[in-house]
Parts: sequence; C-alpha cells; structure tokens
Amino acid sequence: MIFTRKFRLAITKYAYLETFIVSSLAILIGYMFDPSDPLLIKYEVIYIILVLAIITLFHGMSNGLFALLILSVYMKLFYDVFPTREFLHMLMLTLILGEFHYFWNRKLIQNSSKNAYLRIKLDELSNAFYTLKISHDQLEKNYVFKPMSLRNSIRLIKDAYSKEEDYYTEFMTLLEKSFNVSKAQLCYVLKDRLYNVSDKTASQAVGSGDPMVEMAMVRQSPIYVSSQEVQNNSRYLAVIPAVSDDRVKGMLLIKKMPFLSFNKDTLITISVLIAYFLDELEKWKMIKLEKAPSTMLNDDFAFELKRLHKLYADYEIESTVLVIKTEDELLSHLILEMIQKNLRSLDLFSSHRSFDTYVIGVLFPFADDASAQGFLNRLLLLLKLQTEDERIEVSFFNISQIEIIQRYAEIDYDII
Repeated sequence: MIFTRKFRLAITKYAYLETFIVSSLAILIGYMFDPSDPLLIKYEVIYIILVLAIITLFHGMSNGLFALLILSVYMKLFYDVFPTREFLHMLMLTLILGEFHYFWNRKLIQNSSKNAYLRIKLDELSNAFYTLKISHDQLEKNYVFKPMSLRNSIRLIKDAYSKEEDYYTEFMTLLEKSFNVSKAQLCYVLKDRLYNVSDKTASQAVGSGDPMVEMAMVRQSPIYVSSQEVQNNSRYLAVIPAVSDDRVKGMLLIKKMPFLSFNKDTLITISVLIAYFLDELEKWKMIKLEKAPSTMLNDDFAFELKRLHKLYADYEIESTVLVIKTEDELLSHLILEMIQKNLRSLDLFSSHRSFDTYVIGVLFPFADDASAQGFLNRLLLLLKLQTEDERIEVSFFNISQIEIIQRYAEIDYDII
C-alpha cells in the first residue's frame, strides 16, 4: 500500500511513541511469564525478536534501533550479566531488516512517482487529443467563417504574447467567440483557495464560499445550475474545473451565457480546453522565458527533459537520452522520418541545427542504456547504416547528465 504524504507524516510523528509502547508492552508480557527473564531470551525461541522485526520492517531502521535501545536498558536492569551475544544478534537483525525496509520503501516511492508521471502524461495526451477533435469539429461546422482551429488559436496566443496576463485575456476572448461565454472569471487553485488570474487576489476560499464551487472541487467535474444536486443559491451558471493528476488546478466560473449555447456538451468541451490551455501555459512558464528564439529545440522535449531530470533528482528514477549528430541534411531527414515511425508512445524526439551540424535528440523515459541501444540498433538496421559510419556521431546520456547533454547537443539556452 502506498501511503499519502499526510498519512506518512502522521506515522513518522508518532512512530517513536508507538515503538516505545509496543516494546514496553512486550517486556511486560514477558515479565508476567518469567520475572527473572522478562525478554525471554534464555528460551529456545526468542519471541522478542519477532516484535523487533515487526517494528523495524514497519517503521524503519531508526525506530528498530530505538526499540533495541529500550530493550538494552531492560537487559541491564533485569539481568545479572548483560546478554551481549543476544544483543548482538538483535542488532544484526535490526540492521538487516532496516536496510530491507529502506530499499523496499524506496522502490515503492519510485513506482509511485512513475505512476504519477504516467497519469499526468495520460491526462495531457487525452486533453490534447480531445482538443484536436474539438478543433476539427469546429472546422467542419464553421470553416468558411472560422478557418482557424482552436489548437492553432491557442498556439498563436502563446506565440504572440510575452506576459502571462495577456494569455488569460486572449483565452477568455477565444472562449467568448467560440462558445458564447459572455461573462466569466478564470481562477487558479493554490493551497485550496481560488485566485483570480487577472488581479492575483484571492477571490474566495474553497469550501466556505459558493456551493457550486465546493461541489466542483469535490467531484472534479463541471457543475451547472440545472444539476439536480444544486440549489438555486449560487452566483454562477456553471463552474468548470480543470483537473490534472487527480487535483483541480484551475476553475472557470461562468456568470453569463446564452441559453442556446448553455448545455452539458459545451461545458465538458470548455473543461477540456481549459485543462489543455493550463498544461500549455505550465510548459511556457518553464521553457519559453529561458528559450532563445533561434533554437529549434521542441518545447515538449525540453519540458519532459526537465520533468524527468527532477524525478531523477528526487527519486533516482533513470531515463536515457540518445543524441545523433550528422552534417548530411538528407541523412538527418531520413533518420528523423524513421525515428518518428518507430518511437513508443512515451518517447519523444527533437531536432535542431547548430551551424552545419544537424542534432537529433531522443528521450526514453524510465529506460536504461540497453533499451536505448536496442532502439538505435533497430534504427540503423532499417536505414542500412553501421555504428561506425563516419557520417553520424552517436552518444548515450543518463538523465542525470543534463548539463553534458546541453553542451554535446549544442543547445543555446539553459535546460536546467
């Protein structure tokens, strides 16, 4: 079972108290059986070792050593001769089980982090997919009047403005033109409070304000006035949350909208667009301000590189980067074309030109050098090339070597 952060903190806080109580209770039970040997270490089966093993496996080495310290005090008080041999046996067992607890807990945290990353990627890809579908549907319906897709509109908003506030203003204008949202307020969620993106002030506390806001926060789905659960005491027509990784990161509070446009399908569509927009904005915050305008490094590639590097720094989760360099423009085109056909769903690639050299990077999340080498071998086989071919230069990097990657790939801005 993977504990939540608050639950783990609570366990850590009371672990030493629990260790003391369990150890004392075990000694008390032993004293009732044999007052001259309360730890029952003179018997063929030393049951106190079982108690020590449970404490160490559940709470870790520090609590196991604390329990052993308590037991050693009782050994000193109740035994004429300190049982050194039994004490050393218990110490050895505590150290071994403590190491097991450490590596086991570390593996659980790593797997939990990987699953969280995969959930985030699934949400991002789902939002991107549905945004693409919505864009195509709108193009089919209104191509003559609106020859611009929503995804392209969001991209143009990102490319045209340098201030964060401009993004939100233009995005609200886009919602008004596409879905007739006449009056609305876009907020982001921080520490269980809603903040208006226009003035950066707290608009209301989540849980103590509007009932529709509270319900949308709990259910993580659009809530509107025609819902059966909603009473007619809300200030809004609809509240649309943007959800990522099982948490609400933003909300659209709709105050005015034409009746003919106000329906469940439209609200769900807006919800997807908001989540997609906030995902793209998060990438902009992390990448765009650092990026030199001359580079051709892909935004998504740079963003995932930073995110996977953080996973490595926090939990030592391995990922691999393959960098291919060539001065042959035709060959670089063929390599890119073949990479695009053979990548896994999670893998990413990017390319840019540095002077006369074409640089291609491939990112393999949660993969080691052997997996990346296997991909390269398949790629060279399909292209009928050899590793020793003088036209290409190949190198593998661990995600921890991000500074070396930056220098080798001749990227002209800081990734980290």
